[in-house]
Amino acid sequence: MVYLRSIYLVIDETSYKIGLIKFSLDKMVEECDATIFNRSTTAGSKKLLFITRKWVMTNYKNMLRKIPFTLLFLLPFIYGCGSLTAVHSYATKSVDALNRINEIGYTYKDYCRKDCELQQLRKGEITQNFRCTCEAPAAAADEALQKIHQTITAYLQAVAALSNNSDFTYDVSGLTEAVQKSPLLGLTDKQVAVSTKAGNFIATAATTFYRKKKLKQYLGEADSIFRELTETFIYLIDNRLRAQLKFEYNAQVPNLKQLLDDTNDRAVKQMLIKSYLDEKAWYEKHNRLIDTYVALLKSVQKGYHDLYIHRSNLKDDNIKSIIQNYAKDLQYIMASTNNK
Repeated sequence: MVYLRSIYLVIDETSYKIGLIKFSLDKMVEECDATIFNRSTTAGSKKLLFITRKWVMTNYKNMLRKIPFTLLFLLPFIYGCGSLTAVHSYATKSVDALNRINEIGYTYKDYCRKDCELQQLRKGEITQNFRCTCEAPAAAADEALQKIHQTITAYLQAVAALSNNSDFTYDVSGLTEAVQKSPLLGLTDKQVAVSTKAGNFIATAATTFYRKKKLKQYLGEADSIFRELTETFIYLIDNRLRAQLKFEYNAQVPNLKQLLDDTNDRAVKQMLIKSYLDEKAWYEKHNRLIDTYVALLKSVQKGYHDLYIHRSNLKDDNIKSIIQNYAKDLQYIMASTNNK
């Protein structure tokens, strides 16, 4: 509405206002060009933008002189073709950032494997058929984490699609079952309920919010669900998975110290000290990687809550700047990890 009111002022007022329209047209053509050459833009959208751009350039001077009624109808459409580029770019970068979960390099399966190794070391004998009882619970916990991760990224992919006027469909089935089957995660009934609610919402969103005009509604209805699910995911990574990592390290160190005290062999001592230093380095490395991933999660959580707050003004230049800053924040966090 603000933009339309400015158009009416141009019609009624001076050549200064016409100059502003000329500037806007130049800017709009640039934004349309950027959208056309964006790989994620659909073929149908590209064709429509080519036709629109050609029409604008052909009738450019006539539009500036007369500002016909058709211009009033067409300008908001042209203006909107690139106006959500910042949102689309941020959503795409958010998906890329959260897909770095595997870079943590530590899972419940890893914890289980090391715990079973430690049990055999404590026994002081080689047992070929040693029964590792934590394998099934560990696999269930890892599956639940992956399902939650997939649901969160599905939400972000939907934002990317809607901001690019594209359809979307994602399979987030099995989330509730995976979470319920994982007692190792120690989730509360409320956290399980949030996961179920999130899965149901994402599953139905593809048929409900299928056009760009629905982005505002999508952000509004998804905000509380997304924040709660992200909070659960942060808890699982920052507390539960980190606790397993620390527990494993704290269990390994006393065992190595005991072995060190029990031997007078210099070569064995050196080997045990090397093992200790390796364990320490391994623990510190993965602890830092967890720090980084949690920082990414918190940044995304805050950023998309701001999208929700400003969902009615996503085309505003100030809001675009805020969105771009969140995208830069993700890049900074990822770059800081690469430099360590």
